Amino acid sequence: MSALIIPIVLSFAGLLLAIATYQGIRRGGARFYTLEREAVLRRAMLTLLVSTLLFIAAVGYMAAQELQSQAVKAEAEAVIEGEITVTPTAALEVFPPTPSPSPTIDAAIPTATATAILCRAVVEGTSGNGLTLRDAPGGADLGVLPEATFVTLIQDEPPQQANGITWRKIRDNLSGDEGWVAEQFLSLGPGCE
Repeated sequence: MSALIIPIVLSFAGLLLAIATYQGIRRGGARFYTLEREAVLRRAMLTLLVSTLLFIAAVGYMAAQELQSQAVKAEAEAVIEGEITVTPTAALEVFPPTPSPSPTIDAAIPTATATAILCRAVVEGTSGNGLTLRDAPGGADLGVLPEATFVTLIQDEPPQQANGITWRKIRDNLSGDEGWVAEQFLSLGPGCE
């Protein structure tokens, strides 16, 4: 329907111009002098010419739309029937395709290495007394870590059992001191075991 709007508008404009021309000739034909009559007739001829051109444009537009739709239908039918074939060009027949170069590894570019995940913990549950840092599980005292101290678990040393307590090796984030503490007084961060 939208393809018909332009031809309809062009035809309607041509019809209006033809009617206006007819009324202009009818009104001024006998009442004016000869020079004025000639001017009216020239304007009438010009408007009739424009009106005719608008009709021709409407018909041409409709014909072009019809030809385009027929070409699309023919192309679709050719694709369905398998009539369209692809022929190689002469350049491809004479020169075989060249292989693409293989990528080379640049030794100057650093390679990614896996980094260890740091497990953090907080000293909690000591009722304000602090947590004793020891040189070995159940060993000699090295110092006391106050409540809410942030520590880093040393992953190289697995948890150990001594005197019925699980011990973890840690590093104090403030002082850098390392030692063993009772695991029950540590609130382990996410992802730590």
